Amino acid sequence: MAKADKKKATKKVDFTQLTDAELAKHQSDFRKELQEIRFSQVTASFTNNARVGSLKKDIARILTVLTMRKKEAAKA
Repeated sequence: MAKADKKKATKKVDFTQLTDAELAKHQSDFRKELQEIRFSQVTASFTNNARVGSLKKDIARILTVLTMRKKEAAKA
């Protein structure tokens, strides 16, 4: 099997194009997944350690977009 076949194809989400409700849903989903990964790291062997970093970065991106929107709304 080629390396490309082994990798999971993930589609990048442009968080700036989503609504606040969609961002909140993504954020809660990412936080739940991160919590599940943390539990599985303690109780079992979890091999995809890179997923933790990508989840944290996605959560930070969402929070950044929400903060930018709040600042723009305050200016208007």
